[in-house]
Amino acid sequence: MSEGEAQYAVVVDNGPTIEPYFNETWGACPSTMAADQQEELRTMAMESLKCCGFTTGVFHVELKYTSRGPRLIEINARMGGGQVRKTHLEVYGIDLVEETLFSCVGIPNRPPADLSRPLCALAYNYVNAPQSGRVESLAALAQLRRLPGVVYAKGLVKAGELVVGPSDGLPTWLADIMVEKKPVPGDAITSTDAEEVLQSVLALSESLSIPIR
Repeated sequence: MSEGEAQYAVVVDNGPTIEPYFNETWGACPSTMAADQQEELRTMAMESLKCCGFTTGVFHVELKYTSRGPRLIEINARMGGGQVRKTHLEVYGIDLVEETLFSCVGIPNRPPADLSRPLCALAYNYVNAPQSGRVESLAALAQLRRLPGVVYAKGLVKAGELVVGPSDGLPTWLADIMVEKKPVPGDAITSTDAEEVLQSVLALSESLSIPIR
């Protein structure tokens, strides 16, 4: 947002959380939602920021598209955490850290992104612990890293660490996996590609064997 107007506003899909703890799971970009729904979400995000008096900066606005249309969850007056920076950098070539610095020193934000031509389709997933116990090994992540399309497969715990499963409390994140698909020369990335990489990262996560005893 710069000078009171949106200069770059992108919808990134988020998957269902693990209830009742609302623990995050997956994300995908570009969005697989219908174009008109994405526009409704962007419009609500910008109107919400303006209602709060914001005019300049990088914002992470979370919304949910319901049976009654978009609903605001929260506004974060900062760049999103986790995979957010890398997602925007990989898919649209926009570095939100740079844009934040521009805002801080009074340089108008004019990110050169063509939202109609994503550079790739990308999806990521947090692997939540299925049960409580002690992690025996993370060796399986090394095998994932060698697969085509896998950007990274990061362990978020260490071997020997105690973790919590959903039956005992907020599940521990065991790993963070990201997958991407580059366009074939001459072709454009579409929401179908985003759905493809999403199914790929979910399948990889499901097949990941991290022994917990």
